[in-house]
This record gives sequence, C-alpha cells and structure tokens, in this order.
Amino acid sequence: MSKRKLVLSVVTAFFLICLFGIIIIEPAEIWNRIKHNSEEMNVGYSDNVVYDGNHYKLLHPIGEKNGSLYISLPDLKAITLVKTEENEDELTISYKDRSVTYINGLIQNCNLAKDEMCGYEIIDGMIYVPDQSVEKHLGFEMDFFYDKQTNTVSIKSPEEQAKKPYDQELGSTIFVHKGNVPAEKYEPRSGIYLGGYVLQDEYINKSMNTFNKVTGKTHASYFRYVGYGKPFPKEWAEEVIAAGGFPQVAWEPNNGLEEVKDDEYLRQFAKDAGELKVPILLRYASEMNGTWTFYSGHSEKYIEKWKLVHDVMEKEAPNVMMLWNVFTMPESTIAEFYPGDEYVDYVGVNIYNVFYHNDKIEEKSDFEDPLRLLDYVYNTYSHKKPIVIGEYGGTNYTVTDGKHHDEFAIQKITRMYKYLPELYPRVKFIYYFDVNNLVNAPEGRKINNYAITEKKSILNAYSDNIKTDRYLSKVEESPAKDETYSYRDFLFYYDGKLYVDFQFVRDYLDMDVKEENKQTYVVAYKGESLKVKPETIKIDKAAFFEKREIDGIPLIEILKNYGMKCEFQNGDLHIFY
Repeated sequence: MSKRKLVLSVVTAFFLICLFGIIIIEPAEIWNRIKHNSEEMNVGYSDNVVYDGNHYKLLHPIGEKNGSLYISLPDLKAITLVKTEENEDELTISYKDRSVTYINGLIQNCNLAKDEMCGYEIIDGMIYVPDQSVEKHLGFEMDFFYDKQTNTVSIKSPEEQAKKPYDQELGSTIFVHKGNVPAEKYEPRSGIYLGGYVLQDEYINKSMNTFNKVTGKTHASYFRYVGYGKPFPKEWAEEVIAAGGFPQVAWEPNNGLEEVKDDEYLRQFAKDAGELKVPILLRYASEMNGTWTFYSGHSEKYIEKWKLVHDVMEKEAPNVMMLWNVFTMPESTIAEFYPGDEYVDYVGVNIYNVFYHNDKIEEKSDFEDPLRLLDYVYNTYSHKKPIVIGEYGGTNYTVTDGKHHDEFAIQKITRMYKYLPELYPRVKFIYYFDVNNLVNAPEGRKINNYAITEKKSILNAYSDNIKTDRYLSKVEESPAKDETYSYRDFLFYYDGKLYVDFQFVRDYLDMDVKEENKQTYVVAYKGESLKVKPETIKIDKAAFFEKREIDGIPLIEILKNYGMKCEFQNGDLHIFY
C-alpha cells in the first residue's frame, strides 16, 4: 500500500469513528440532558400554551448537544404548520415550499460544518431535531428560554419575521370600559399631558420655549428637582407658566426623613405652592423602592412622613397633586411604601432604556421593552389611580462601550410614545429626561447621554410621535365621566382559552377571588359564585432575566357566567362594565 493511500485510509477511518461517535455515542449525552431537564420540570404544562404572541410551552424537555439545542418533532408539529412524510429510512419535514430530508437520520450532502448539525436524534423512540436545521432549512427563527421551572421556546415563521418591527410582539390587551368614574385633580380623560426636563440641556440653553419650538409642540408641564429644605421655586414655576405649562416639583428629602416635620418651612413651602393657583404635580420622595436614596429602606417612617406632607398640602395648597413615584425596579419593595389610596392622587414610575445596566458590559439590556417596564406598576395600580411616567429616557451614547446607539434610542422612544396613548389609557403624564449625563450628572453617574436635541434623527423620532392630539399641551378643563382601563402582559392562552392573572378579575372587575385549592379558584360576584380551574405559568420579567408567575383563571368563562358584555376587536378584548 502506498504512503498516500495509507494516509487516506487512516483519515477515512478517523472520520468514520467520529461520525459513529456522533450518531451512536452522543445520544446517551443528549438523553442524559433531556432526562435531567425532565426531572427538574414542573409537570402539567401543555405544548399549546402561548404567551407574548410567539412564546410556547413545550410538552417535551429541550435537549442539548455540542452547542445545539434540540426540539422534539411532536412539539415542532404542534407549534408550527410543518408537515412530515416518513418512510422506513427517510424523513422529510416541510413548511410550504421549504423542506429538509433525512436519510438514515442524516441530511444528505451535509458537510459536518461546525455551525450545523447533520442529523436528528432518536431518544426513547422519539425524534429530536436540532434548532439549526429548523432555522436553515425551514426558515423559522428559534430561541429557547430554559430554566428549572419552564420549558419554553420562541418560534417565528418566515411570515412573522417579515412584519414591521414596531408592530411585532405587542401582545394582547384587555380593555375595560367604565362609566361615571370620578376623576382625580386635573386628570385628563382625552389623552396624556406632555412633559419634559430641560434644565440641564445646555444645547438649547436650558430653555423650555426653545424645547417647545424644536420639538414642534408646546409641553403641558416641566419639572425640576428641589432638595427638602430649599424654598419653593417660585421664579422657575412662573417661567413654566409663561411657557404655557404647569410645574412638577421633584421634592427630595436628601438628608433623610427625620428633617420632614410640620414646621414653618413645610408650611411656607405649601403656601408658596398654593399661591400660584395653577396645577402643581408634587413628586415627593420618589424612587424610594431602590437602595440609592437617603429615604430607602424605611417604609414605616416613609409612610408617616408622606401622610404628614399630604395633610399639609391638602390644607395649604389644594392645587397640589400628590404624586407617589417609584422606579421601575426592584418590584419586590414597591408595595411596602404605598401610603394608601386616600393619601395619593397619582401613582408614578421612572423608566429608562439603557444599553447596559450598572455600567457593566456583561449586563447588556438592549432587549428591554419600555412598555413592559411600565406594566408592573400599571397593572398593579391603574385600577385605582391614574398613572404618571415621571421620567423617561433612552440612551444614545454610553461610556460603557464608548459607542453611539442612535438607532437604539430612536426605537425605544418610538416604541414608548407611539403606543402609550393607545394601549395605556390610564397614563396621564409623561416627562422626557432631556439630559446629557456625560456632562451634567454627578461623578460616578456620567454614563449615558439621553438628550434628544443634539441629534436630528432622535429629535425627529420624538417629534413625530408626539404630534398626535392624544398628547396634550394644556390642562383639560372638563374631563369626561367615562374612563377606559387596560391590562397587559400578565395573560396567556392555554388550549384555546384566555387566562388572565386573578389580580385582574379581583381589581379591575371588582370580583372576589379566592383559592379553594391548587385545582380550584372560587370567583364571587353580586352574591353568586363560580368555581374555575386555574393554570399557572412563569414568564420573563421585563428586566434582569427574572421570572414572574401568573396565576391565570379563564376570563371568558367568568364573563359569560356573570353576563358581562365583551367582544374581541383586532385581537384585543374589550369589556363593557
């Protein structure tokens, strides 16, 4: 045998051994992974649960091998419209004009490239297909979201991928239409007061009039920060009024809560606010749910001082609206700081879309949706209080990676301002934080540029989306008595039924909901009761890859039982209460 033939024989033998290892030995590896996943999964989920439009719960565990993830063929067929043809040694999976054929478990003419798996696996008599094959040959886009509690896949068909990005994954919304709903102080019913913060935008000389001009619209309100102990900012408030708006004052007890007392300073501050005779939104001690304020971590003292400030304002400045304002995260501490409905006029939340969290490149957060960052506060409080977005900003440059992210800012600003009036009718104010923090923030916080006036493309995105009449430039004098509520994110479809977290039925439909046992909830309304079967699912929170659990109950079954009028319109459910 020649030396060349000997080398060729050795290479061929080595290739066959590797291929044999992939086909024969590796199934044990993938089976161990699948078995491990299966043992850790909560049982009882079905492959036809869907939430957020295209995220599906799988019946069979996800497999993994050599960096590729595997989905069972029964799950793939249940979720998508693929068809299969099977002969003794041949399997063809097809979707419309696309197909992939396996002969003896392998794709023909596959080159065994590192980025492609050439074969499927048979585990316990069931075929598992690699995601790469589904994407490359059938055109689907797949993402897996596996953890110990869920077994979830996102699959988008070629048709879904072709949709416009801003119309993608909005999900369903439940609207509740109610009559004779009392309005809070100065609350609009036809739209959202447009607001901003420009006191640190040196590009426009900190001018509210210039901001109105360059954005093409008069803003109804502007805000500024005032440290507790400083006098009420009369001169600035009069400038706001001259610019056609009314003030929001972010009043912060930065020396701690002990300085807040019913004394001459507090009374004078309130009297000065009352003398203006215009609406004043008072954002007292905001973002208390975090760890970064001087009044965080003291919920009982916080509520005590809040009530004190509320009572003084009610007596001395009835034109003041008390805004209780949190940060969008952490969610777990929000409720403990709530002073009570009788002490709060508006509930607010500050939201920022940053490219990275905490100035850490490993904490990339470009996926976060500003609407979903709003959902927790909105769903929890909008049934009883109108909502304010006290601050909003989108990063267009960050020192974390030293790069410009103009398109990111444009997409997030558009997403927020385009859909807010349509999907969140209980939002009554929104303020854009027009600041370049690289210049104006304190040391340690010079990380992101949020300014919109420096770059024409970003300014245009903002201007284009605030043109609608739903963004208001002045106070609404005679608000309507009817009001529309909405509820998003905490709902899903299971086996053709719409399930909504029991919170919605309790808070928005005023029904009594009690858990009888794990298999039964009792829903009572007007002296009658109904037993329903719940379904539980865990979904991703809006940020930090955390999970939230939805305790869903079948909404349409409840509405029909109590004779409540409802109808679907363009995929959304409207309830007439």
